[in-house]
Amino acid sequence: MHEWDRVGVYRHASLARRFEARVEQLARSGEIPATLHMGAGQEVAQVAALAAMRDDDPMLYGHRGSAYWIARGVPLDSILCDIAYRDGGSNRGKGGPMHVVDVGRGVLGETGTLGGNLVIGTGVAYAEKYQRTGRVCIVFFGDGTANCGQFHEACNYAAVAKLPVIFFCENNGFGLSMPSNASSAVSDLAARAAGYGMPGVVVDGADADAVHAAVTSAAVRARAGEGPTLIEAKVVRIGAHFLGDREAYRSTADKDDAKASDPLATLWASLDPETCAAIDAENDVLIAAAVEAMRARPMVAASTALERVYAGG
Repeated sequence: MHEWDRVGVYRHASLARRFEARVEQLARSGEIPATLHMGAGQEVAQVAALAAMRDDDPMLYGHRGSAYWIARGVPLDSILCDIAYRDGGSNRGKGGPMHVVDVGRGVLGETGTLGGNLVIGTGVAYAEKYQRTGRVCIVFFGDGTANCGQFHEACNYAAVAKLPVIFFCENNGFGLSMPSNASSAVSDLAARAAGYGMPGVVVDGADADAVHAAVTSAAVRARAGEGPTLIEAKVVRIGAHFLGDREAYRSTADKDDAKASDPLATLWASLDPETCAAIDAENDVLIAAAVEAMRARPMVAASTALERVYAGG
């Protein structure tokens, strides 16, 4: 990855970290609902992966963090309005942070059920192949989701049909409160790729260069018609599953280890500190402006409940 790319990864990952810290403050004060699952520790992997994709490549994101949207350029005020259920977000405040959608930027959303984005992403990849667009779909999901039936269905069909899709698993060691080693018999979930006839790659999610290289290779392979790749990024979840989670299942030592291995701090240490400090200051200005923009927007009106709702016969 070129140096300017690495600075760009820091810019987006740092913005996501600082933005979510502000969201947490607003949620704990009661100003907005506490519905965002914080992504601290996973931002570098998310941003580095998307930096390896084309801007027009479709993406379905996981449920943890805001870095996916930020990396794709979705405006902060739009994201915050969605989180706050205010008119002004991409879903007009009716879908919350699980349904931030910006089709023009390739952000196709998530689903309300674990694994749903895997089969939707496979369908999107089928459409891209059928229309010969040259685009590749990337689907983000967690280690817990890898144990859902949709994972098998998506991987199997994508491999059979040689679809242009990248399955990007963010393994942070916990499916909510369930340790990965208690829910899966294999330590590397990417090993399952062999059963579907696709490459399986394990990468250090704290290493932006390694993540970027792995996704770049998978995208090149997919565009060449060679089918899907399963990438497993070993990441850390610094915070709780959600704001109200007391983490009784997690030891103090484990939480301390996660904080000590913060990928964002590692990335900072590899760059010019003055540049990083300047970026952080710029990001704080952007966040403050987004908060004021959100506060100026009304709560979503009940009269909009049936808008954009379609029933098939």
